[in-house]
Amino acid sequence: MHVSGEKIGNRLKELRQSAGLSQVVTAEALETPLRTYQGWEKDFTSSIQNLIKICNYFNHPVETLIKNLDPDSTWIVDQPEIEDYKIKIFRSAMTGADYAELFEWFKKNHPEKAEDIDNPEQFIENCILDIYHIRPSFFNEYNFPRETEKEQAIGKMFDIPEDQITIVKSGHIPSEVIREILIAPYGASWIIKWAAAKPGFRIGISNGFTTSRILNSIQRGAVKNSILFPLNFTNTPVDFPISSTALISSFLYRSIGYGITTDTVNEEQVFSSMLLTDAALLGIGNFDREGLYERMIRSVLGQNAVSKIRKMGIVGDLNYNLFNKDGIEIELPEIVSRIGDFEKQSLVKAIGLKQLHEKADRGSKIVIAGTGAHKADSVAISLRKGYANHLITDETIADKLLGL
Repeated sequence: MHVSGEKIGNRLKELRQSAGLSQVVTAEALETPLRTYQGWEKDFTSSIQNLIKICNYFNHPVETLIKNLDPDSTWIVDQPEIEDYKIKIFRSAMTGADYAELFEWFKKNHPEKAEDIDNPEQFIENCILDIYHIRPSFFNEYNFPRETEKEQAIGKMFDIPEDQITIVKSGHIPSEVIREILIAPYGASWIIKWAAAKPGFRIGISNGFTTSRILNSIQRGAVKNSILFPLNFTNTPVDFPISSTALISSFLYRSIGYGITTDTVNEEQVFSSMLLTDAALLGIGNFDREGLYERMIRSVLGQNAVSKIRKMGIVGDLNYNLFNKDGIEIELPEIVSRIGDFEKQSLVKAIGLKQLHEKADRGSKIVIAGTGAHKADSVAISLRKGYANHLITDETIADKLLGL
């Protein structure tokens, strides 16, 4: 392929503009930082895989793009190769090796490559994510069953039917990314089953990596008669590629062949959809350690805002709504306000905890999905307060809830 990066970038810009999309919406849909996408439109020097991803989003064959720019091109899209060391790292991680062990092995066997790596943990995680995005079938080689006895015990603890709880036996794996990927098919199977039983099934989508993994696990066309809508909007210039709107747009282009266009939902439509919703899929956060939400707050409002949150005793968040150890929602309108309220300056507008509780009480399927023992307190509070009535997790959270 002998087409300049500048020509490719110009063509990508034309495709985006003809679809009536902004750079912000496109970057979110592609789960890519805004500044990275803006650079691609100026001079595309990224990988072939990323070019394919962008062309798929615009429903424009990559071969056609190249042919139009260079009529003499005979470029053919081949399946991307994966380095052997990434496969070995992945397989070792799946058997329980931690990131430090894996990087030590990599340094020993590939010292020349290891010299240029500044963040070993991020490097190992990227190797695993390459497998996930390029060869997801590799995960099918492993069997991680459910922990039915723990499901029963947690069901009794929170007075929730055990068939509304899924716990995957993967707590021995240190990699949180892998644990998120392993629980995702179970969440996808719930959504597929529910959607098949009711045409027009409405699903509210919250933010989070686990939410993203679950949507990625839904096969093309499996929920084609369903309606997906965001449970929140992020009103911030900070790059945030796993917002609700980004996840839905990404899902649509994978499943249907196009993403969210300029005819996106507004607050009134989200509020109305929530009144009628059949299910909601929620990631969950905590403030015991820094996460995406905290970084977003710090980036826009500064460290003082983060310090204020900690002084107020906030321990977690559900759909961006902040709560303390007693499950009481903490009002900080400069950070989050409810959809439908008049507050316009919040970083986030979101469906509130009261609405989630009301929908759970009325029988809607309100699902918490996540892994990591550090999130156990947030999960326990949310289930105890009735903000959710379904749980998909693994032993890392289940064992802490059960005191094991």
